[in-house]
Amino acid sequence: MLSSAVHKHQRAFFRKAGSNVSLLKAVVDTMHDVGFYITDDKDRIMAFTRRNCEECNVPDESAVIGKTCAELFPDYLAEVYMERDRRVRRTGIPIINEVFSHSVDRSTDMRIVSVFPIHGRGGRIIGTVCTYRTATAGETVPEWYGRVRTVIAHIDAHYAERLTLQDLADVAGMSVAAFRRVFAETMQMTPIRYLNTIRINAARRLLTRTDKLVSEIAVATGFWDQSHFIKAFRAERGKTPTEYRREHWNRD
Repeated sequence: MLSSAVHKHQRAFFRKAGSNVSLLKAVVDTMHDVGFYITDDKDRIMAFTRRNCEECNVPDESAVIGKTCAELFPDYLAEVYMERDRRVRRTGIPIINEVFSHSVDRSTDMRIVSVFPIHGRGGRIIGTVCTYRTATAGETVPEWYGRVRTVIAHIDAHYAERLTLQDLADVAGMSVAAFRRVFAETMQMTPIRYLNTIRINAARRLLTRTDKLVSEIAVATGFWDQSHFIKAFRAERGKTPTEYRREHWNRD
């Protein structure tokens, strides 16, 4: 349940946007396979559905209302999300069913994303509404996605092992230089950074769902040692594994 302060903040935006926006949010919140969020003209989140909360690892909507993507996500993701919303606010032209690979949970599936402007009284654009879903097998995705997806699936299956850039390039059937370039263009991060993020996500699950020691989790998720794990985790999530476990125990 939203706190009174957060509820007031959200309600004020919905008054400007009109009742149809709040009704749309209520409807989409019943669709577990659809992600949905609303931002205002200052990049602040005004609505978040349950699927978003699950993917973003927050307990409920009240944890994010009034915050920006820059406060919630790593820079390489926040920049993609905010630029997408700003483009729609700036031009008034919606994004309809575009393929994006920049998902918060770093899954191997492509996302089909639509973003529409929200108009307030007088026709001024006061925010954006974004919906997204996972691409189905029958939908067309960019040609480059085949090789990258193969590598992503390999990383998901073998992240706990020692993987080098050469290993991943071999899986893609490309030279190291070509693979690094294509992967970075596709995922907006280097292959090694992606591998690190997948390891962190695996560690998050173990931290919140098991009582394994931090040192055991470090080994189980492919980090060199506990010290390296703690440093990498803090860089990615802004807190130590122990702090993260305390805040999110059994909520992931």
